[in-house]
Amino acid sequence: MKSIPLGSRWIAAVAVAAGLAFGGASAAQAQEGSWYIGANLPLMFIDDTDSISTGSFQQTQLGPQGPVQQTVGYSATVRTEHDTGFKLGGVLGRHLESGLRVEGEIFFARAKVSKLTHSSITVPALSFTLPDELPIPVTGSADQLGAMVNVWFDFDTGDNWTPYIGGGLGFIRVDRGGLDYDTGAVAEAVANALAQAQAQQQGIPPSMVPYVDIPDGFVPTLSSTDTALAYQIGAGVGYALSDTATLQIGYRLQMVEGLSFSGSNDMATVGSETDLRIHFLEVGIRQLF
Repeated sequence: MKSIPLGSRWIAAVAVAAGLAFGGASAAQAQEGSWYIGANLPLMFIDDTDSISTGSFQQTQLGPQGPVQQTVGYSATVRTEHDTGFKLGGVLGRHLESGLRVEGEIFFARAKVSKLTHSSITVPALSFTLPDELPIPVTGSADQLGAMVNVWFDFDTGDNWTPYIGGGLGFIRVDRGGLDYDTGAVAEAVANALAQAQAQQQGIPPSMVPYVDIPDGFVPTLSSTDTALAYQIGAGVGYALSDTATLQIGYRLQMVEGLSFSGSNDMATVGSETDLRIHFLEVGIRQLF
């Protein structure tokens, strides 16, 4: 299915939110001109992500005049699964006309990575694909640090309950430096499979193929951080605890697109690109000042 560009999806989301908002704006009685601060503590659910990892390594081949170095490229699909995470966020905002609110938000989020699985490991130059999935044991968490500008519309119901809808745009920095996994597992699986294929062709045991013994650094470690554009849409309801304090409960869908991680050394290169789709169920509070 053809991917819809980020800008188009963001414009469409804002258009829907604005249409719903201004459709009910005649009933709005927002506290125009009031500033507020707020905090929220959501549960975070990250959809399983499929990233495409590509790389190349130096393979030793026996030629007519002795050993020769050949650069061999490979690719794999990497599925990452996360446990339920958390987010800590703070906002500074202002009530505008007709029920609109504009706010700046900063947040920190963390989720444990529970599973890494490689599949469709392919070496095109050798017409080779590893048919089995390759699970890689992993421990640790991935962190996010973000900043968003949000626009919300409050529907005035005439009582203490105030539904809201809106969205935001900003940047998120993802840090995977806390993950611990075997960086050589994919290289070892590829090299062993290639050794078996070559051994079959030559009629020798795989252990006699030179490159099955993998040195350190055969596949470089990926960079741990990247920053990408993010957007979110959400809705919820606020309840007035007093004239100045509002408790809110809501849901947000957040998208982070174009995350890229890479690594290289004297022997090989590797890169990975992925997107994130994140769901938040949040409880927060806003205080006028």
